[in-house]
Amino acid sequence: MRRRPYLKGSKFSSRTMAPADWKGIRHFAPAEFKYPARMGYEFMRWLDQVRIEAGVPMYPSSSYRPPKYNKAVGGAADSSHTDPICNAVDIRRAPSDGDPNWNLARWKIIQAAMKLGCRRIGIYADGSLHLDRTEDVRPSPRLWTKVDNPA
Repeated sequence: MRRRPYLKGSKFSSRTMAPADWKGIRHFAPAEFKYPARMGYEFMRWLDQVRIEAGVPMYPSSSYRPPKYNKAVGGAADSSHTDPICNAVDIRRAPSDGDPNWNLARWKIIQAAMKLGCRRIGIYADGSLHLDRTEDVRPSPRLWTKVDNPA
């Protein structure tokens, strides 16, 4: 069987985050990631810029996942969350008084991510977002949704 190129991981980030790198990340902390040392350096700098551009809070719910765990939670066999240098994150739904269905914040995040080059975006059934920068090794542009009632 021929090996798919995306199983090697994206080239978006040149390396993973080192402990000192987190000092340069303004809106995220290592504690928000289960495996912070697996996150791509350039990806985290990019994600920080998305947060600044969007102007709304962003709370990671999933990032790097070991392949066994990814399988156990029903992740895709070719999930970008399992790349050795992870360039993917899920952002959990964050309703607020002025935006109870999270539609405006979600829109601002998607708009900022696209403006800053993201071509792979997913919306899950619970309204959370998937952003990844693996367009160099996975099909893109791609937008997928599993939201039954986005209103």
